[in-house]
Amino acid sequence: MNSFMFEVAPHHDARIPVVRHGISRWRASLYLLLAVLLSAGVILVPLCATVVLSLSGGLGAYDVLFDGKVLQALGNSFVWLVLAVVVCVVGLGLAWLARNAGPVLGGVLRFLLVLPAAVSPLTTGAIFRLMFDTNPRRGLVNALFGTEVAFLGPVWIWLVFGLALIWQWAGVAFLVFHEALARMPTNLLRMARAFGIGRRRRLWSVLLPALAAPAALAYLFALVAAARVFDVVLMGAPGSMQAEIEGGGLFWWRHHGDLGDTRASALSVGLSVLVAVMAVPALSGLRGRATWAGPVAAAPSRKGWRVWLPSVAVSVLWVLPFAVLVLTSLRDPVAAAESGWWRGGPWTLGSYADALADAGFVRALGTTFLRAFVVVCLVLLAAVPAAYVLAHEHLLPRRAWRPVLLVAVALAVLPPQAFAVPLQQWLSPVGTAPALAIVHAALVIPLAVLVLHNAFVRVPAPMLARDRWEMFHVVREARPAVVLAGVLAFVLVWNDTVVGLLLNWPAGDHLQLIVLEQSRHFMSAASAVAAQSVIATAVPVLVVVATARWLYRGLTRGVRR
Repeated sequence: MNSFMFEVAPHHDARIPVVRHGISRWRASLYLLLAVLLSAGVILVPLCATVVLSLSGGLGAYDVLFDGKVLQALGNSFVWLVLAVVVCVVGLGLAWLARNAGPVLGGVLRFLLVLPAAVSPLTTGAIFRLMFDTNPRRGLVNALFGTEVAFLGPVWIWLVFGLALIWQWAGVAFLVFHEALARMPTNLLRMARAFGIGRRRRLWSVLLPALAAPAALAYLFALVAAARVFDVVLMGAPGSMQAEIEGGGLFWWRHHGDLGDTRASALSVGLSVLVAVMAVPALSGLRGRATWAGPVAAAPSRKGWRVWLPSVAVSVLWVLPFAVLVLTSLRDPVAAAESGWWRGGPWTLGSYADALADAGFVRALGTTFLRAFVVVCLVLLAAVPAAYVLAHEHLLPRRAWRPVLLVAVALAVLPPQAFAVPLQQWLSPVGTAPALAIVHAALVIPLAVLVLHNAFVRVPAPMLARDRWEMFHVVREARPAVVLAGVLAFVLVWNDTVVGLLLNWPAGDHLQLIVLEQSRHFMSAASAVAAQSVIATAVPVLVVVATARWLYRGLTRGVRR
């Protein structure tokens, strides 16, 4: 029955057609060159060197994986990776909730839910630490319920940081699923009902398979965030509790000097294998080629309380953390250290004035912006031609296609600690600024290639020129995905803390490192940290707002039409 359903359902092949007289394999190799050089030179080769270093004394170094503290850190990493699935489930649930919300309410939800993705994990950690402080005079949640629950203690801390991950990334999954549900042909479900398929079986046999490709993309974004969890814990968890939720990456950063290069490399390999295994489910979905021929008529909006009430509640929940950050930044530093913003003033812009008077902070703003701009240029120069070549399956040997895609997915989610030891040694002669730009670009390129490839294969065949300028026609039609790749590179670089700590510490000319330094005495400096975080957040949020129309299409359809 299931096979019959998908035989009669419309599967339109929107792939770039196999044009044998088009691009040659020699030219395709040139298109891949920059992406391969950066990815191989900064990620693959150092990763292989890490594996070799871990085996330099045989398998003895891998006994580090059985150390109690290491096992706890790797177990925490697994929990974070599982939370990526929870993020996707929440995103799907929100999309199902808003499927009949109408254009106005749906547009508000799309805007509000995606904004946290532009916030750095460092800022997210600061926000949730302010909200869930144990002291009811400072912690908003405790004040609302009149309790003194130790939310940042051993019982509740996973709940707090799970909510932080969901708040930051569920909006991206929501966008992907919201568009997928809106464009799904209604005759699929009607046909299933006509053949007597029950509701539960329709869910598993029709709805979920049809959402496989969007789910893979949403899962990939969430997995990247979960695999690189670092700064949200460093900022948000009290020092005594960080070991309870820190993943293998943060544990590695704290202890790699004590472990020694060999055992630290073994830990990196173990962490890489764990992340790669969790990334495998994204592979089958990203291989999907089916797309609907055109937009499907949207379901009529329902303005009843069953739609409006949950939508308004979700909107308030997503706006509240931003309000906490801004209101804390506007309070007098002494008052902010003693109590929460709801207890009143004095209100002042003093923390903003102090931040803008700090020469190091202002210089870091300019340096980080310039670095992010350079990385965007590098990423697009490398990822656009590489994704174009990968969209032509006939340019690669049939047996090589799946391994290439698997490697791209693995590289996209790999945490930088996995290859940090040799990378620190090899890039030291290059200089800090060029090294940071190169490493950032190499880390973003695999994800950008996957996003662009997902769009390029959807370019309708009649729009292609089938000549040597074909790539430019593809890029023109897939402009939303190109904009998405550029904004993604900018935001990831701007919000980075991990690469800066690995390669730029203690120079600290990267913006998030300045904010991290300010947070050493978090509660006494709450107003100053909040002000710097607001300034640091304003830039990527403005970029996202300015490109919102293109980003939405890039994330959902990838092409203009």
